[in-house]
Amino acid sequence: MLRLPTSLKVLALASVLALPVALPAVAGPAENALLAKYEGSWRGSGKVTGPDPGTVVCRLTFKAASAGKLTYSGRCSFGGSGAASFRGSMVYNDAAKRFEASSSAQGANTTTVGKRAGNSIVFASAGIKTSYGLASSVMTLSGSSIKLGFTLVDKKGQTTASAISFKKS
Repeated sequence: MLRLPTSLKVLALASVLALPVALPAVAGPAENALLAKYEGSWRGSGKVTGPDPGTVVCRLTFKAASAGKLTYSGRCSFGGSGAASFRGSMVYNDAAKRFEASSSAQGANTTTVGKRAGNSIVFASAGIKTSYGLASSVMTLSGSSIKLGFTLVDKKGQTTASAISFKKS
């Protein structure tokens, strides 16, 4: 059985990687090419701070789906205290002029919008209300790296945070 702080880590990580949105059709060639660069296997690690600190180790796999769409699946382990699995997809929405991701993890779903910043894509979400507290996250896909950061402030005011860096394997 997972202790509550580990559940908070899992929920906070799920909030960055989870979102259900209707994903529209065709994107421009530049946006499709940018997303396609992330196809493949990625490995990451980082530290969790807060009431239950420790190390987190993750794997993440992106696969090409329909035109311009990437699907992904992954798993993160928190030392010996728990794990989280997640899956979803990313696509560029021409009509809205933005990247969108769709995901589910540990039964949690959120909505995350991505913006292009040079040759990077930044997905950010803030103020996600969960049964454990308030979560926020940023995921940056930038060339040969992916960086993921999250923060969860629980109902007691305690903060759990992490920064995870991924490299293509």
